[in-house]
Amino acid sequence: MSAPLAILRLSVLREKKMTDKLKEKIEKFLTMCLKSKSEKESGNPIKVDELTEEQHKEIAVDAVAITNSLMELQRLLPLSRQLAELGHLFEAQGKISVKAGEAYDEAALSFLTELYGAGIPLPTRLH
Repeated sequence: MSAPLAILRLSVLREKKMTDKLKEKIEKFLTMCLKSKSEKESGNPIKVDELTEEQHKEIAVDAVAITNSLMELQRLLPLSRQLAELGHLFEAQGKISVKAGEAYDEAALSFLTELYGAGIPLPTRLH
C-alpha cells in the first residue's frame, strides 16, 4: 500500500472514531431534549435552576460541538457529492473499480491521491 493511501486510511479511521463520539453526543443531547419536552407536557418540567453547574456546562459544550459539526457537515456534503460524481466518471472511464459497499467519493479521493500524491504543494502537483 502506498504511503498516501495508508495515511488516508488512518485519517478515515480517526474520523470514524470522532464520528462515533459525535453520534453519541447527539443521541444523548436529543434524548435529554425529548425527556425535557415529555416532562414539560406532563406538567413536571425540568427547572433550569435545578440543574447543576456541571449539567449546564455539559449541555452548552454538547450544543456547541453539535452545531459546529453540523456546520462542517453542511460544508463537506457538497464536496463529497462532487467526489462521488468524479468517482462515477472515473469508473465509466475505466480508471477505478468500485465494489459493492464501497463509496464512490472515497474511491475518487484515493485515485486522485495516488495519482497526484499527498503533501505536495498544489501548484507543484498541477504542473
